[in-house]
Amino acid sequence: MLPVILAAAVYLFSTTSRGVTDYDEGYYSQAAKSMVETGDWVTPYVNGVRFLEKPPFLYWLTAASFKVFGISEFALRLPTALAVIALVWVTMGIAKRLADDRTAIIAGLSTAFCAGTYLFTRETLHDVWLVLFVAVAMCAFVAWYLDPLHSRRPAMLFYTATAGAVLCKSLVGLLFPVGIAAVFLLLSRKWPGLRTLHLVPGALLFLLLTVPWHWLAAVRNQGFLDFYFVGEQFMRFFGKREPPVLWSLPVPIFWALVLVWLFPWTAFLPAAVAASRKADSENGRTLARLALAWAGVILVFFSISGRLEHYAFPALPALSLFIAAALGSGESKWTLWAFRGLAAFGILALLFVAGAGIWFAAHGSEFSSAGPSNRLAETDFSIMAEMPPEVMWKLFKPAAVTAVALAAGFLAALWLERRHRRMKAVIALSAVMMAVCGTIHWSLLICEDLISSKKFAMAVAREADRGDRLVVIGDYESANSLSFYTPLRVEVSGGLAYALVPGLKYPDAPNIVLTDEEFEAAWQSGRRVFALVPKDRAGKLRPAGVEVLTVLHRMLVRNN
Repeated sequence: MLPVILAAAVYLFSTTSRGVTDYDEGYYSQAAKSMVETGDWVTPYVNGVRFLEKPPFLYWLTAASFKVFGISEFALRLPTALAVIALVWVTMGIAKRLADDRTAIIAGLSTAFCAGTYLFTRETLHDVWLVLFVAVAMCAFVAWYLDPLHSRRPAMLFYTATAGAVLCKSLVGLLFPVGIAAVFLLLSRKWPGLRTLHLVPGALLFLLLTVPWHWLAAVRNQGFLDFYFVGEQFMRFFGKREPPVLWSLPVPIFWALVLVWLFPWTAFLPAAVAASRKADSENGRTLARLALAWAGVILVFFSISGRLEHYAFPALPALSLFIAAALGSGESKWTLWAFRGLAAFGILALLFVAGAGIWFAAHGSEFSSAGPSNRLAETDFSIMAEMPPEVMWKLFKPAAVTAVALAAGFLAALWLERRHRRMKAVIALSAVMMAVCGTIHWSLLICEDLISSKKFAMAVAREADRGDRLVVIGDYESANSLSFYTPLRVEVSGGLAYALVPGLKYPDAPNIVLTDEEFEAAWQSGRRVFALVPKDRAGKLRPAGVEVLTVLHRMLVRNN
């Protein structure tokens, strides 16, 4: 239970203290909040507009958390933290079935404390629940496969988990578990009889769990099925979605970044490959085939469709299992070289951060950035290239702590490995990553004003009265976390509400996208209007207005 306890300590700690992030988390938090406020648990709304592009499972859990704990950042992020803890426990269960307790502990630690798992759960997203349900489906599949009778109970759990995955991410939730199982059986060259698949009761259970929401959503929202299945699934996959998808990583970069998300356990991939070739037990070969089928289906699928960094997340538990089998099986030259490589990396990281700090202290003033330029066209981490110098300088402290932790921890792990204390060496690596998780959390707090509009929302909430208006100059996605904190509906001028375009077509949708003329008329009227504008555009407002708050590259002003 050590990995579960450590994961709980790290992930529960980081549920608080941070503002809601603009863009994805801004959308999903509002969808859950609307369910609590309106009592409509079928049709999610964002800023008063129907928001039907994703299934509702995340919204249901988050809304339930709001019901219990109140609407807050803690309640928003608690379900995600619990999902990670559950994922660690399920991954350990798979490893224990196919190997032993030692391998299970390593699998749990490497799942919880790889870079990707922590980074991809810093926002409230649907993906962690997809990852969890795929892992549960694989755990059930392994239990079914190892059972000589292929009994019904694990099969029903597989169908239930697949239904859960569909309610998290739609059709990929069906494709991934079924595809992984099929590829595994193909690699195993063992095709069970149709009767042992329990298809009829399984299909009925799957439909019982997935059909009701889709049916109700179709009844209450005209055109839902065409938009949701044709537009959001098939047309998105083939790159023909309207409005078009504006972002996608190149395939080579997507694959290369998988090695980053798996860090520091990436170093043990050669050892895992070598160990899989030498596996002398049927369970060992089964674990290797499962891990390869699991990771392969995920990564190949997203090599064909559009992709962002976090789309690799569902492959990380599989790769953790693959590596845990090697680290749990004994000593090898590949494992020792992996520890040596990590120690060398830690020393280089320390030297690099020290040199970068000295250089930036001398030349940092030469950099300039007005902040994020186009949130619509960004991938998960492209905002890092647009940080103002003052934010970059503040990040030096967590970077320095990270470098010291990497150097000291990786050297300690190597020292323990050379003395044949493998589990203590693995725990040392995990301790390093726990420290890195802490510095990532610290860094996000430093960057809060860059990625969240919380301060502006709180300023509006303190001053606004019923009947006031709030307008974002630019795209809604650049400041949509406003809607989580302020009771005012957020309007947009000079930009888009990209993800709300389909919902804005419904006749009951409010007019939240203003023309320049409509904004000018509102600004010059006697009604109080708050405007969140890029600082370099504030001077163009006529009349100039009263400054309420300026943070980094943005300014909140009001007309009177």
